[in-house]
Amino acid sequence: MNSETKTKFDSIKQLSDKYLLGTYNRYPVAFQYGVGEMIFDQDNKGYIDFLAGIAVSNLGHGEADLIEALRNQMDKILHSSNLYYSEEQAKLAEVIIENSIPGKVFLCNSGTEANEAAFKLMRRHGVNQNIDSPVILALHSSFHGRTLSAMSMTGNESVRNGFGELAADVHFVEPNNEDSLIQAFEQYGGSIAGIIMELIIGEGGVIPLTQSFVNLARKLTEETNSLLVFDEIQTGMGRTGKMFCFEHYGMYPDAFTLAKALGSGFPMGALVVSKEYESVLEKGMHGSTFGGNHLACVAAYETFKIILSRNLLDHVSTISEQMFLRLKQIMESTGKIKEVRGRGLHIGVELYTESRPVVEECLKRGLVVNSTAGKVIRIIPPLILSIEKATEGLDILESVLKEMK
Repeated sequence: MNSETKTKFDSIKQLSDKYLLGTYNRYPVAFQYGVGEMIFDQDNKGYIDFLAGIAVSNLGHGEADLIEALRNQMDKILHSSNLYYSEEQAKLAEVIIENSIPGKVFLCNSGTEANEAAFKLMRRHGVNQNIDSPVILALHSSFHGRTLSAMSMTGNESVRNGFGELAADVHFVEPNNEDSLIQAFEQYGGSIAGIIMELIIGEGGVIPLTQSFVNLARKLTEETNSLLVFDEIQTGMGRTGKMFCFEHYGMYPDAFTLAKALGSGFPMGALVVSKEYESVLEKGMHGSTFGGNHLACVAAYETFKIILSRNLLDHVSTISEQMFLRLKQIMESTGKIKEVRGRGLHIGVELYTESRPVVEECLKRGLVVNSTAGKVIRIIPPLILSIEKATEGLDILESVLKEMK
């Protein structure tokens, strides 16, 4: 890093430290632009992107068709509000439903807002069943957002602690522990309004749910007339080799939430509700000023078009298979990896030691990866990742692991 660029970065850092709340533990780099699966810093140094803005930039950086669609819309109208009809909303809702489950869509701006809507859907469903205090079940180690209700459904104590009493009647189940799930349904019985779960627990360490656990959840919710809700905020939009992760499990949820890659970097979220429950939230019960504005809907609609028209789902499956094979080789060559798990391009590499020092060293060498759950390296690259860049990135990871004491 030359002195001129160091001064530029220091200026960015000083300005940030002076005016931004210190709620993030940031890495010492400021990215300026991206091309494909590469991202570049203030010194024009290139990095292989194995993070995609935390599973957001699924189409990579600088996608020409997306940029053109956004420019065209910006010449027309950005926002008019949900007091009126919108062609862009209608077209987006259609493509979501046609590629997921029969039902309807509520559009918002983020993952936590989508999960807030899911929270209200479950609670309202419980009230409609004459339940005085509707119970919502969620999973330990899960992450559903940082607003009050979403945080209340988050099973990560470090996220929940320090804010006093959270939303009442939310209880947690051990992921992939069928006895724990059965016990919860027996304990709360007819008071359960729904259960929300990530099919791959992301922030909690990239833990895929087993088929039998999800099957049991479906069975128990049907028996109790409660809702099965999947949080597809990280796993949706092709991340796992299917458009939505629930397709791997051979079942439909009663509702699911989307965000992150839905807008390819433009803030966008959605709650998708199955036909059976699409009337639970009535007019006036929920809303959003910005949710589903014209520009956001164009971003999401174009994202669907690109994923579906370019066979990206097949590409994800192919690249995933090769990356898992390579990671198993690295596991053997380094002796530093405890387990490799995940699905598609949602991969967790659990180490025997803390993962953040590895992530920091990878960053120095031009590879962007993520540290989560203490000892896990999370690999969530753009879906367009080439085999050449996948190999190059994993070579960097292997070299760092070999040199770590």
